[in-house]
Amino acid sequence: MAHKFSLAFLTVKDVCPVDMVRLAAETGYDCVGLRLLPAAGADGPYSILTDHSEQKNVRSALNDTGIQVADVEVVRIGESFVLDFFLPFFEVSCYLGAKHVLIVGDDLNRSRLIDNYGNFLDKASYFGLSGDLEFMPWTAVKTATECLEIVNAVNASNSGLLVDAIHWDRSDRSIDSLKQIPDSLVNYIQLCDARRPVNPTTDQLMRTARSERLLPGSGDIDLTGMLAALPKGKVYSVEVPRDAESSHLSPRKRAEEALVCAKSVVDGAERACDID
Repeated sequence: MAHKFSLAFLTVKDVCPVDMVRLAAETGYDCVGLRLLPAAGADGPYSILTDHSEQKNVRSALNDTGIQVADVEVVRIGESFVLDFFLPFFEVSCYLGAKHVLIVGDDLNRSRLIDNYGNFLDKASYFGLSGDLEFMPWTAVKTATECLEIVNAVNASNSGLLVDAIHWDRSDRSIDSLKQIPDSLVNYIQLCDARRPVNPTTDQLMRTARSERLLPGSGDIDLTGMLAALPKGKVYSVEVPRDAESSHLSPRKRAEEALVCAKSVVDGAERACDID
């Protein structure tokens, strides 16, 4: 089976979007993931959201290279969520040809979170975008099971459930919960690896996820089991931030290494499934 791989923002977060698109093409990726909105307080802001010249340059690079925008980041749905705030985000995402939006559920009021997620999806549908809810152990949506419950409650045609290897490993690591996810809800899967921590703090979990991941296949995450349990034929977003290596490894080298390892893991998981 031919697989599509996307160069995630965090893997080469030290390059601008135009260079990221060209780097993805030169190193063998099919897609990119772009960050338009901050993921945390110290993150961003990102000029691509408001700089029309940069937007045009990115779209030109996409057209020149044939690279597609698989996903855009990051929409946080918290207790103070206001849908109108995201109108520029929708417009830029559509202009760049994005397909999916990464959603973080940050509201402990489950009913309100479901309502606001549904409202976001309704608006996103006008721009041809899905909204892919990602579970993380430090947010209001901690596991794949919780995530699926919310997505099912909304029951929208453009909803999605995003599995990131490191967050799955840091939650309940349940293979069975992954098997419950319908094929139609999975648009892309985030690949990386990491060492398994012992009684980590929230700060440690966040720092590892944002800055200290490992190349796929070089850590303790059961990537083969995870991939075997998930639907096949999806885009694999290669998300491997390695801040410590950034001082001596170029963005190109980091992108190349991450892709080679991701392809090896995906191919190995596929062979293991064939044997089974």
